[in-house]
Amino acid sequence: MRFPSVRPRRSGTRRALGHAVTAFVTALVAAIAWQAPAGATLSGNGMAHADFQIKPYSYNSQWQGPMDKAISNWNVTATPVWITKSSSAPSWVTAASYSNTWYGLYSTHWNFGRYFDIKLNSRTIAADASNFSNFVTAVFVHELGHGLNLADNPSTSQASRMKYGLWDSQTTPQQYDINDVNSYYP
Repeated sequence: MRFPSVRPRRSGTRRALGHAVTAFVTALVAAIAWQAPAGATLSGNGMAHADFQIKPYSYNSQWQGPMDKAISNWNVTATPVWITKSSSAPSWVTAASYSNTWYGLYSTHWNFGRYFDIKLNSRTIAADASNFSNFVTAVFVHELGHGLNLADNPSTSQASRMKYGLWDSQTTPQQYDINDVNSYYP
């Protein structure tokens, strides 16, 4: 006599776990399958979306105007970028004197979502800038580029704000940067 096979019944918790594992594997396969377009120089450490918020900052006019200009310079590009300030934003920027040699520093954080902090080094900027306002704007545009998944020093002969240098004159995202942002956030 043959008995029909009896499949053990999954509990609601096991079924939910199975669905969660399936969703995770599907997302992981999609992430692995996605590749940056040829020529794009991306870091993958930026925000999930090109529209994001940072906490409001308040500095004297020597800093405030150039920093606001950096945000505006990204917002007017032909990209989906829209950076705004909000007191509830998880990301922030700080301008202060640091003993390090860098001009700006971008750091990604994970805690119930992705966010970042940007540090602008007033000591090195003040020491090296021949045009302080432009220098601050250029450095902040560069650091916001990291928030948009752009990597440092792309290997290209094209102009890029993500390359080091030209801090006193190149204050806007360049076409190479715009193309990379558009390739990451289609």
